[in-house]
Amino acid sequence: MDGSNVGAALLLTVLLVMINGMLASAEIAMLGLHESKLRAMVEDGDKKAKLLLKMKRHPSRFLSTTQIGITLAGLLSGAFAADTLAAPISSFASSKGIHGVTLSVIGGASTFFITLLMTLFMLVFGELVPKRIAMVKPEQTARAVITPISILAKVAKPLVRLLSSSTNGILKFLGIDPNHQETITEEDVLFMMQEGHEQGKIQAVEVQVMSNLFEFTDLRVEDAMTHRTELHVLSADGSLDEVVVKMSETGLNKFPVIDGNVDRIVGVLYSKDIVSLYPILNKETDLPSVKECMRHPYFVPENKMLVELFYEMKRGKERFAVVVDDYGGTSGIITLTDILEEIVGDLTHSSIHLISTRDDNSYLIDGRIEVEHLAEFLKLKIESEHNETFSGFLVSKLGYVPQKDEHPEIILDDYLIRVEEVEGGFIRSASAKKRDRAS
Repeated sequence: MDGSNVGAALLLTVLLVMINGMLASAEIAMLGLHESKLRAMVEDGDKKAKLLLKMKRHPSRFLSTTQIGITLAGLLSGAFAADTLAAPISSFASSKGIHGVTLSVIGGASTFFITLLMTLFMLVFGELVPKRIAMVKPEQTARAVITPISILAKVAKPLVRLLSSSTNGILKFLGIDPNHQETITEEDVLFMMQEGHEQGKIQAVEVQVMSNLFEFTDLRVEDAMTHRTELHVLSADGSLDEVVVKMSETGLNKFPVIDGNVDRIVGVLYSKDIVSLYPILNKETDLPSVKECMRHPYFVPENKMLVELFYEMKRGKERFAVVVDDYGGTSGIITLTDILEEIVGDLTHSSIHLISTRDDNSYLIDGRIEVEHLAEFLKLKIESEHNETFSGFLVSKLGYVPQKDEHPEIILDDYLIRVEEVEGGFIRSASAKKRDRAS
């Protein structure tokens, strides 16, 4: 065989390897494309996206097309390489006077090593490298190869149809829906976002907000409300002077108004309504009472889904709701800020702000802090499945609710925990002091 034939064989072999690589990369690239994104691109008039979407929706047809091409390219490249390139070696050996068994051995060995070399070349340049490129740049790769693959699908349409129908038939026999499309779950989205964060493409706060958003849709009003034991209330018979003092002490701008006790909330007072009265405060006139300034309360059940309440409050332009239980008693209150904090995190303070250090190196702990956050801060080996707040955890450990003048103590790991302040059925605060290991 002359040099021109060898060159043509090498050129054809390289071309077949490139075709194999194109088809192999297409398989990986299509896996990285999302149908929703393709639909949006089609709506924008993207013609290649239309071809990609068609292939994405018919996976059996697409895989049949690529496998036909890969199989043919692999077989032809191997055949051309082995037969065409091994022949010159045998001819060269024959010209040197080698004949018989020795010549046959040389021919077989050359065919074997050329096939081995061709296999290595095909794996690297026809499989691995194209697939890695497709993994890194799935959309660009898919766009680059979709046109020749569409042409191949039309040329090999009868064979593609035969393979597709055979594949679909076997899948149905195995109880698998051939038209099944992979669904994306919340876990998949969070996993992809976490991967993006580890690669430096997505910020940690974005991952946290998305995680909170998924949890948000499963929460009920009672999960985000301010409990009745934490309420700062106003009396319907109170004066505006008392309101100003309460506003100054608490820093709050909305208060439930009660008639006797917290189970009888008759209104809500907004600080901006008081501010609007400021021009008459300095005049010699009778000031209106709290009852005259309050707004009608907006009541919601505690088992209502939080996302439903969010949209209702937006539509009704409500900013404050009174949460009631099944018997009509007050469970607590909830504001739009409380709801938003479930998504973006605490807007007023973190859990660490509920812990303060005292002069004797002990800690004063707010009863509202979550048990898991306290355990993390103090390095405590405690778990609580039934109690969310530290107050609830202490009551559970003690087995009773302490009276206002009682200060019971318990031991948690290396800390002595002492109840400091009790209000109603809620432990307002407790102290934690490191114990002497010798004691």
